[in-house]
Amino acid sequence: MKELKESDLQIGDILIFEDFNFEYGKLWKHFKKDGLKGIFYYLLHYLIAWFDPGKEGDQYRNIYHAAVWGNVDVNRDNNGLPSFENCVVQAGISGIGCASFEDTMSHETVMNVYVCRKKNQPESFEQDINNSVRNFYKEIGSYSFETAWLLAVICSSRYSSGTIYKILEAKYGKRKAKFIVSSILELINKYNNGHQRDMVACSVLVAMIYKNAGYELPVNVFEAINSELPAPKFDLDELDENELMQALNAETLGDWPTLKETVVTPRQLMESPDVEVVGVLRHIK
Repeated sequence: MKELKESDLQIGDILIFEDFNFEYGKLWKHFKKDGLKGIFYYLLHYLIAWFDPGKEGDQYRNIYHAAVWGNVDVNRDNNGLPSFENCVVQAGISGIGCASFEDTMSHETVMNVYVCRKKNQPESFEQDINNSVRNFYKEIGSYSFETAWLLAVICSSRYSSGTIYKILEAKYGKRKAKFIVSSILELINKYNNGHQRDMVACSVLVAMIYKNAGYELPVNVFEAINSELPAPKFDLDELDENELMQALNAETLGDWPTLKETVVTPRQLMESPDVEVVGVLRHIK
């Protein structure tokens, strides 16, 4: 894969982050520093990566975060004179913010950043995307941890061999499992229609930026793959099967609901047929 540098980046490029391998030593370090809160932050992006393993097999990567390359006022938060610069725009624990290329690539959790670029860009693409970037960036907002954890759940649900789907299928069969996951997606999509800014997490922000600019990215809703992830040994509470069966069609449930931006994961952005991976940025020591 071609190695890139900052000057190779273009406005609107989607940045997909890969972390280093999980280390118990670092987990303990975070616990001693911040208690359970430290563990929460350290585990969060690994859960997203582990629950959405992709189809890479032995080439598995800890894909955990997404951002976009945009041009925004880097002095927004310090009341200084406006200074518009190209930078990484992202949703983090402090809300929607920006970071320089150097600060991003030297961060301890950033091993590689894969640069995804939209195919077949119209002449107005960069302007359209950056207008959308600035529209979200003008308000700091707040990071939705609920959405981030929800992403981890959806990650596992979208694979035929994902942990959650396998549990549902084992207990209720394929049709009921599909109905449950399908219903979850529909409820999330309905809520999102009027609560975009309440559902902001990293990849969600990128997807919403593209959608609001008029370039909604298609993603795969469900993948039938073989996964090597171990399944936890626990069972689900009983559900009202009569109520479920009333909603089920005797033959089929039809197509999966259209997956909207709220439940888009970093890996799904990377796999969208509308983008291509043009290269990789390496960690800076």
